[in-house]
Amino acid sequence: MALPLRPLGTVQDMLAQLGHEITYAYDDLVFVQHNPFLLQFGVTGDRLFFYANVEEPAVETGRHFDSLLAQAESRGITLINRGSYKISQGEGENLSLAFFDREERH
Repeated sequence: MALPLRPLGTVQDMLAQLGHEITYAYDDLVFVQHNPFLLQFGVTGDRLFFYANVEEPAVETGRHFDSLLAQAESRGITLINRGSYKISQGEGENLSLAFFDREERH
């Protein structure tokens, strides 16, 4: 069975198995409680991108990715570590997101 374009329910179940909650989903982005990482849906339902919060220790980031990878694979999803992100206060009530490829330093 093929996965839908943005399988939010599947991702929610996957995260719940690991003790994480989705706090916000917007377009192709999925924000996780306490922001240790965020997920981005790919152009097909079987692709999911992982971005670590720049403030999260590397050891924890590795643990999060490894545990998510096992959950994703069991559901037919390819999880790809794309790099990291930084969230900051933008203008007014807005937040600003900056993404960094794995090769970039921040």
